Order: sequence, then C-alpha cells, then structure tokens
Amino acid sequence: GVISIFSNIVVLGIFVKYKELRTATNAIIINLAFTDIGVSGIGYPIFVLVSLKDFSGNYFLACLFQFQIYAALNIFFGMASIGLLTVVAVDRYLTICRPDIGRRMTTRSYAALILAAWINAVFWSSMPTAGWASYAPDPTGATCTVNWRKND
Repeated sequence: GVISIFSNIVVLGIFVKYKELRTATNAIIINLAFTDIGVSGIGYPIFVLVSLKDFSGNYFLACLFQFQIYAALNIFFGMASIGLLTVVAVDRYLTICRPDIGRRMTTRSYAALILAAWINAVFWSSMPTAGWASYAPDPTGATCTVNWRKND
C-alpha cells in the first residue's frame, strides 16, 4: 500500500512538473493514479483495521457501519479504476484501429469519458447503500463486499 501511494504520488508529481505531459489522453492516467491512491490510502488501512482480532478472537472493528464504508469505498475506487481502464481501451482502439474517429477526439470528449467512468463508479457503489442489494461481510468475516449470496 505504501509503495502504491508513493508511486502514484510520483506519477502525479511528474504531471505537475511537466506541463507538456498534461494532454487529454494523459488525463486518464492522472485519474487512474487517483483511484490507485484511493484504494491504497483508504482500502488497505481500513482492511488492516477491520482484520485485527481482539484477544477473544472477535474482529476488532467489526461493526456494520465500518464494513459499509469500507465496502462502498473499495467498490467505488475499484469501479472507477475499471471504468478508466475501459476509457484507455476505447482511446487506444480509436487511435489505432479507427484513426479517422480518433483524430476527432477532443479534450471535451476525453473529459466526458472520464466523467462517465466516475459517475458509473458513484452509481454502482451507492446502490447497496440506497437499498438495491446490500453490503455484507464476506464468508471470512474480515472484509465486506456486495452481498453476492443473497439472491433477491
């Protein structure tokens, strides 16, 4: 987690230092760095905290509220990362296989694709908290994720 945070901060620092790297396509990489920092900076520490057991063998911070936050943040950053990787794939496809369309991509087009990835992540991570499905402890009881075992 520490290596991931440090590496992604270096990536962001490089984009801050060198203005010529701040292109529309590189904006996707910048956003991916933020999702990685989110997973590493929020997901890993919370996982460690909820995984700690007390002397009686019970999980130390295993209250439902903390599980809900942990799950929602992990799903949010994970879905944002997947969405942004999809944007990278679309960008590469249009640039390589369909250059006629790829050349017409503007900063506004990339911004729309990036925003769509983040909105998609907000939507899917908020649905279990809004009542569509739920977050629940996984079978080990140490982490929390979408309740895949409930078939309703």
